[in-house]
Amino acid sequence: MSSTGVGGVAVGIDVGGTKTALGLVDLSSGRVLASLEIPSEPPLGAGALHERLVAAVAQLRAEDNEVAAGVAVPELVSPGGLVITDVVIPGLLGDLRATWADLRVVAVESDVRAAAVAEATFGYGRTFDPFAFVSVGTGVSYCVVWGGQPWAGVHGAAILIGSGIVVEDSADGPPLEAVAGGPGILARYRALGGEAERAHDVVARAGDDRLAAETVVAAGRVLGFGLAEIVNMIDPAAIVVGGGLGSVGGPYWDAAVEAARERTWAYVAREVPLVRSELGPDAGLIGAALVAGGLGRRETP
Repeated sequence: MSSTGVGGVAVGIDVGGTKTALGLVDLSSGRVLASLEIPSEPPLGAGALHERLVAAVAQLRAEDNEVAAGVAVPELVSPGGLVITDVVIPGLLGDLRATWADLRVVAVESDVRAAAVAEATFGYGRTFDPFAFVSVGTGVSYCVVWGGQPWAGVHGAAILIGSGIVVEDSADGPPLEAVAGGPGILARYRALGGEAERAHDVVARAGDDRLAAETVVAAGRVLGFGLAEIVNMIDPAAIVVGGGLGSVGGPYWDAAVEAARERTWAYVAREVPLVRSELGPDAGLIGAALVAGGLGRRETP
């Protein structure tokens, strides 16, 4: 079965700063038929990642080598589908449809916009329009979706809330994602004397570990400041928060919601729905597959 449009299947590849998630996705329902993960290992660069993807994609395509693939990347992607930064994965620049042609890549999108497409098609975006999608994992990024279409901006740079907001009163203070994202959470916990291998472990311990609770509440409040800025700037019908950390409830989420309410300026917007992604961490790979199937695709300028 080919993925020439919604109703077929496609491979979604969601490249992250820590891991890369892949799935074979039914485009008519968003259901992930098969999935697997491989380490991204950013220091090894895009070439090494591609080599690992060859075997992984082949495994997902066991029954049909003609199934197309879409790729979501944690970088800036131009309206024409070109990767224009390689901050997270060195060497991940240019037209992946050409350089990764052996994977049958037909579409490339920023990871947060791909996830937003999925949420607009099969998640809470079906209810709210326009809405903002915020992805929280290794980094923090956002996308505005109006009429089911993600807004990329003129240059593809309309995702940068995590690196664009400074959270201290100085020009060289840390950006939001350095505090609210996974590496920031892990670093703060360790600095307080805690021991953990992953940010998810810290978040999971927040209910019975004082240091973990202090860490995730502080990080959640900073995330909430960012959510409030989105409300203050664009006044959306809702904010949907996803990604590996954004999909998790508990003290991190509760602190983010509380801080967002405090920092929202207009009283009429203080009760805007703040909800966790209906699709959870799979939104990125589902969205990458949907983009391969033609949804959310923009014309090349």
